[in-house]
Amino acid sequence: MSALFVSLLSLAAPETAGPVNQTAPVQTPETIVVTATALGDPSDAISQGVAVVTRSEALQASIGGGIGETLAGIPGVRSTFYGVNASRPIVRGLGEDRIRLVLNGLAGIDASTISPDHAPAIDGLDAEAIEVLKGPAALRYGGNAVGGVINVVDGRLPTRLPEKPIGGEIFVGGSTAEDAGTAALKIVGTSGQTVFRLDGFRREGQDYKVPGFVQTAALRAVTGDDAEGTAFNTRGEIWALGGSIGRITERTNLALSTRRTKSKYGIPGEEAFIDLSQTRYDFQAGIRDLGWFDSLTLTLTSGDYTHSEIEFDGAVGTVFTNEGYEGRLEARHRSMGNLDGLFGVQFGSTDFAAQGDEAFILPVTIETLGAFWVERYNANNWGAEVGARYERRDYSGLAGNRDFDLGSFSASGFIKPADGLRLSLNLGYTERAPTEVELFADGPHAATQAYEIGDANLKVETATSAEAVGRWQVGRATLDLTVWRTGFDGFIAFNPTGQIEDGLPVFEVSQKDATLTGAEFHVSYSLGEAGGWRWVGEGGIDTVRGSYDAGGPIARMPPTLVTLGLEATRPQMRLRAEVQSLADQSRTAAFETRTEGSTMVNALWAWRPIQSEDRIELTFEGRNLTNEDIREHTSFLKDYLPKPGRSIRVSLKGTF
Repeated sequence: MSALFVSLLSLAAPETAGPVNQTAPVQTPETIVVTATALGDPSDAISQGVAVVTRSEALQASIGGGIGETLAGIPGVRSTFYGVNASRPIVRGLGEDRIRLVLNGLAGIDASTISPDHAPAIDGLDAEAIEVLKGPAALRYGGNAVGGVINVVDGRLPTRLPEKPIGGEIFVGGSTAEDAGTAALKIVGTSGQTVFRLDGFRREGQDYKVPGFVQTAALRAVTGDDAEGTAFNTRGEIWALGGSIGRITERTNLALSTRRTKSKYGIPGEEAFIDLSQTRYDFQAGIRDLGWFDSLTLTLTSGDYTHSEIEFDGAVGTVFTNEGYEGRLEARHRSMGNLDGLFGVQFGSTDFAAQGDEAFILPVTIETLGAFWVERYNANNWGAEVGARYERRDYSGLAGNRDFDLGSFSASGFIKPADGLRLSLNLGYTERAPTEVELFADGPHAATQAYEIGDANLKVETATSAEAVGRWQVGRATLDLTVWRTGFDGFIAFNPTGQIEDGLPVFEVSQKDATLTGAEFHVSYSLGEAGGWRWVGEGGIDTVRGSYDAGGPIARMPPTLVTLGLEATRPQMRLRAEVQSLADQSRTAAFETRTEGSTMVNALWAWRPIQSEDRIELTFEGRNLTNEDIREHTSFLKDYLPKPGRSIRVSLKGTF
C-alpha cells in the first residue's frame, strides 16, 4: 500500500543537490562544477544524468559503511551490499567492471571488481565531493565506464590557493545499528604559494543488528538456521592517513599526494575476515594560457594493493595483490567563438595476482592505452557535443594472452525552447573488452557460491545507448525526467550449466544480446513559508528493466525505488522526513529467488548554532525507523543477509 501511495505522489528533488535518502539540504543557486566530465561543466549544464554529493552529505552517509552504502538511494544508484563494509555502487542496473569507481579521475587499483566481497580502497570519508555520472562515460574513462562513473574528489590535489592561511575540519559520528564510531580530521595550510595538507579518518563497527531472522523464511526451511537479531561476522574497521603538498601560481599548479589505507572486516556468515591495505601516490601538474591551449594537465597515480583472506584460526586462505599505475594527459584548446574542446591520452598497467585456496584466476598483467577527443558547440539556447575514443587493452599471463582494439563514439545535443526548460538527447556507442575474470576464471568462488569458468575466446562487448533528458523549472516546481535505453551486442555474464564441481554449481561465462531500459523522474516543489520555516516537498521514482533479447531477465536487476520527502529549514536548523519504498522483484533469472519489497522511513534534524557562524553542525538522523526487513536484490547475499535495522546516527562537524 505504501509503495502505491508513494508512486502516485512520485515527487523528487533535482539530483545536483545530492542523494535523496542522504538528507540533502535544500538546493541553493551555488554553481557546482563536475570535474568528472571532460570539459568540467556545471551540474545544471550537463546533458546526461548526474548527481553530486557534498562533503557534509558524504561524511554523514559514510558513518555506517563503505562507498556503496554511502551512495545507495541516489536515483539510479544501488549497492552490491556484501555487508556494510564491502559494498560497491551499481548504476542503472550495471556494476562490477561496467562502472568506473575512481579517485580524482584515476583508477582505484584494488580488487573490488574481482569479487563482491572485496571492498574498494576508496571510501566516502575521503570525499570533498562525490560525482556520479549515470550512463556511458567511455570517452574519458574507457569502455569499462559503459554504465557510469563514480568520481571521489579528495581535495589532495589543489588547483587554487585556500582562502585562509590555515584551516581544517573535525568530524565525529556514531551509529547504533552497527555500534559504529567514526572520526575524521583535516588540516590545510598555506605558506606563500605552497599548500600543505594532512588528513585521516577511522571507522570501526561491530556485528550489526537486524530486525528479525538473518535468513529468509524460504532459506531457513532448507538450512534450519534460525539466527536472528545480529548479522554474524559483519564487523569491520578502516583507517586512512594522507597528505599532500602543492605549489600554485597564476598560471601553474603542481601537487603530490600520498595515502595509506588499512581495512579489516568480516566476511558475512563465514568464520573468516579480510585484511586489506593499499599505498597510493597521486601527482598532478597543470599549466594555463599556453599558446593555443587554454590548459594542459597531467595526472598520474600509482598503487600497491594487497588483501589476505584469513580464517579465524589464523590460516591464510587466499592473498590478492594488484600493483600498477594509471595516467591521463589532457589538453583543452582555447575557445573559438562558441566552440570548446579537449583531447587527451590515457595509459596504465596493472599486475594482478591471486594465490591460495580460492585463487580462481591466474596472475595477469593488463596494459591499456587510449586516446580521446571531445568537441562542443554551445550557443545561448542550443548546443551540441561530439567525441570519439580509441583504446587498446592487452592481457598477458599464465592463463593466456588476448589483445583488444576498442572504439567509442558519442553525440549529444540540447535545446532551451522556453525559460527554465532544457531538453537533451544523448547517443553513444561503446566497446568494452572482457575482464580478466570473464576471460580466465577457472575455480571455486566462495563469494558467489559458484565454480566459475571463463572463456579466453570472448569477443568485444558492444553497447549502443540513447538517453533523453528533460529539466524544467516552472514556478515553484523543478522537474527532472530521464528516459534511457542501452542495447548490448554480446552482453557478458556468468550463467549456470547445471553441473557441480567442488560441491558448487558451475557457472560458465557466455555472451548474449541484451537490452536495458529505464527511467528516472524527480520533482521538488516549494510549499512556501509557515511558522518561520521554509517548506519543500520532494520525492522521486526510478526503475530499470534488463532482458536478454532471446528471452529471460538479466540477473540481479534492482527493483523500482520510490521516494517521498518533506523538508523544513530556517536559519541554522533543518528538519527532514522521508519514505523510501522498494518494490518486489519477482522478475528473476532461473537461478535467482524473488525479493520482497520494503519501506524505509528516515528522519533528520541538523542544527548550526548561530554563534558558530556555520562552523559547527550537530546532526541527529534516524534510519529505517520502523525496523523493516530490507534486502538488496542486487546482492549475492540477499537471502542470507538483510540490511541493518533501526539506527540512530549522531554526528558533530566543526571547521576552523
